[in-house]
Amino acid sequence: PRRCSAFGDTAQGRLGLPEIVHFVFTGGGGGGHHHHYYYDTHTNTYYLRTFGHNTMDAVPRIDHYRQTAANLGEKLLRPSLAELHDELEKVSRPPMRGPSSSFCPGFPFPTSLRGQAVVTYTAESKGVVKFGWIKGVLVRCMLNIWGVMLFIRLSWIVGQAGIGLSVLVIAMATVVTTITGLSTSAIATNGFVRGGGAYYLISRSLGPEFGGAIGLIFAFANAVAVAMYVVGFAETVVELLKEHSILMVDEINDIRIIGAITVVLLLGISVAGMEWEAKAQIVLLVILLLAIVDFVIGTFIPMESKRSKGFFSYQNEIFTENFGPDFREDESFFSVFAIFFPAATGILAGANISGDLADPQSAIPKGTLLAILITTLVYIGIAVSVGSCVVRDATGNANDTLTVELANCSSAACSLGFDFSACERSPCGYGLMNNFQVMSMVSGFAPLISAGIFSATLSSALASLVSAPKIFQALCKDNIYPAFQMFIKAMEEQRATPSPKKTQKHALQHSIRLSGVEDHVKNFRPQCLVMTGSPNSRPALLHLVHAFTKNVGLMVCGHVHMGPRRQAMKEISIDQTKYQRWLIKNKMKAFYAPVHADDLRDGAQYLMQAAGLGRMKPNTLVLDFLHGQDQRLDCQPKGPVAPLNVADQRLLEASTQFQKKQGKNTIDVWWLFDDGGLTLLIPYLLTTKKKWKDCKIRVFIGGKINRIDHDRRAMATLLSKFRIDFSDIMVLGDINTKPKKENIAAFEEMIEPLRLHEDDKEQDVSDKMKEDEPWRITDNELELYKTKTYRQIRLNELLKEHSSTANIIVMSLPVARKGGVSSALYMAWLEVLSRDVPPVLLVRGNHQSVLTFYS
Repeated sequence: PRRCSAFGDTAQGRLGLPEIVHFVFTGGGGGGHHHHYYYDTHTNTYYLRTFGHNTMDAVPRIDHYRQTAANLGEKLLRPSLAELHDELEKVSRPPMRGPSSSFCPGFPFPTSLRGQAVVTYTAESKGVVKFGWIKGVLVRCMLNIWGVMLFIRLSWIVGQAGIGLSVLVIAMATVVTTITGLSTSAIATNGFVRGGGAYYLISRSLGPEFGGAIGLIFAFANAVAVAMYVVGFAETVVELLKEHSILMVDEINDIRIIGAITVVLLLGISVAGMEWEAKAQIVLLVILLLAIVDFVIGTFIPMESKRSKGFFSYQNEIFTENFGPDFREDESFFSVFAIFFPAATGILAGANISGDLADPQSAIPKGTLLAILITTLVYIGIAVSVGSCVVRDATGNANDTLTVELANCSSAACSLGFDFSACERSPCGYGLMNNFQVMSMVSGFAPLISAGIFSATLSSALASLVSAPKIFQALCKDNIYPAFQMFIKAMEEQRATPSPKKTQKHALQHSIRLSGVEDHVKNFRPQCLVMTGSPNSRPALLHLVHAFTKNVGLMVCGHVHMGPRRQAMKEISIDQTKYQRWLIKNKMKAFYAPVHADDLRDGAQYLMQAAGLGRMKPNTLVLDFLHGQDQRLDCQPKGPVAPLNVADQRLLEASTQFQKKQGKNTIDVWWLFDDGGLTLLIPYLLTTKKKWKDCKIRVFIGGKINRIDHDRRAMATLLSKFRIDFSDIMVLGDINTKPKKENIAAFEEMIEPLRLHEDDKEQDVSDKMKEDEPWRITDNELELYKTKTYRQIRLNELLKEHSSTANIIVMSLPVARKGGVSSALYMAWLEVLSRDVPPVLLVRGNHQSVLTFYS
């Protein structure tokens, strides 16, 4: 089958290709019994030297995938490949402790970077309180959603709209908040969430323009809301004082005094710390829940003194009468809905303290959606209950009992022995339509309902008092408004670059706008320059790359025309239209880009420099690695076709293997080196496509026998942060084992025609051959890279053992030391690595992060 190699770092322009490449088709599969020769890898350091100082390729670190620019200019440094290569020439030193330990495990800290800041961050700092989803999100959301609406306005809404439409009002509000909650959850789970709540989520999804405008308004809206809730609390207290004739000065000034004292107390709770604020919220929730229970108990306790006020406990007559609407005073369904809807807007109370949550990605969805469910059920339950127990109008006069049956009295109150017909002539003070304190009247212990009202107002005020500065602080840290620089706290955090929309259709105007977007790990997508030649000559390569670039990345089919310029330009003119039409006809979202050059290397470099437009330029080079007699198979034959022999039939099957649905098999990712994450990003993109969606990702990493479980847990944690679904993680403790002798011998036999054998020749003959054939393998080179050669042979043995049934293998491409490895030896490594196994996609990033767990 075809073996494909994907190379990153196209900006360097180094292809590492020989002048001439021979391609061969070979059979797939592999297996058989293996006899391992284990060496003591903990004491024998000879077999530990491969990609630097240790054959254990660096296990990917979480720190490498955090953001790389901080407010104060620190940068999270990563070693470049060049720096790692340079370290080979230095004396081996033990890895440094401290900051360098997170730099790159297994490698000493590069001398060129000593003294520079290497900052690492953990999810929690010492002494910082982090909340779970119950205390941090669920409790806050329930307190804010219930609020005073539950105790004061809900009964009036039932009186106006009736039980049926009231339930519809609550359901409509729930649909809106559920959709908002799902959107919030989707954004929250789409990366690492930091402080700033709704502002952070909006700015990281819609961009700084929307985020900055909404964030500023949202911060001040929360600040003003504190005043609103406190005034509501103060007015309720003053009403109670008036009932007992206990006013301090007068009604207006008493509201001001009580409000000022309340704000100071709430501010003191907030300043004391989030833990104290959370404890206060728990106390307030308990009071609120007791008030709700008190109301429910009161509905089952009919009292004679309450009948004149319209409460008769549960009655079928009352339910029937109150089921339909009775809008009064120019009210309508939508005006009632508008009055109720603010009660449902408390769903962001938990998200607003996202920076204080231990795991906001999990806490925000669970807490918000569960709070919506619980509060909706309570609202519906109380609406049905109060509508089944209390009539719309009542006089409150105990003498208005029905002594003589009235012929024209058909209300529910009449059937229950009370005549409230006077309410039709003049307004009454009781009933659903007239009394906002219905829940206090119905409850078993009225003061507890007052306490519930206090709890609802104070909890909402406290939540707003905490949310406003946190939103404002996040807004200031993003430096959107320079005038707010003074409000930024110096913290060991880094600013996230907003993720632009990547699904726009590129007309000219959008392409120009896209050119102004900064490069960022969140908007990286593989934009591939695929060296296909004529596109229909390598269908398997074309379909594989198209599988992970379709709809998310650019694909350019590069074709290098060699030979006389005049003839080549004529061919280019014809092929341009021919092959672009072929791509469109075969539903390939790709561009055809022909170029004339003297050889493949120059042509590829020309294409890398010139292909694309603006931001739509290739950042990944993809090459087909074939074997044999440079065979090409055009899978678009015309006219009668002769029967294919066995070899050609296998070629045809190989060329179409990525066109069909891949079934429930595996994509095996051999992540042997932390190159920025491209090796893992491509398999993930494959699984998002229809033909590959049933495939499971298995991840293989190198490790030591004595810490396999630790490495597996570390990798599982990292993958979960990337939100990449994997079926298994395998840590290979025997990756350092010397390969079998017969496989070493087979490799030596394969490269024999490519060797120089300078030790067996005269000096002048040897020098002449080196000059004429620089691609040949020298004896010195073969000895120098013996351990690395053994690594490739050993990896092939492990591939046959673990991945012989995979649909495709995605593997880290071996690094060639700059200027040291001949093209023949390097290609021999690729050959032995991919021999007799399923299709292999060899990938090497340029050491820049393409994965992140930030929003």
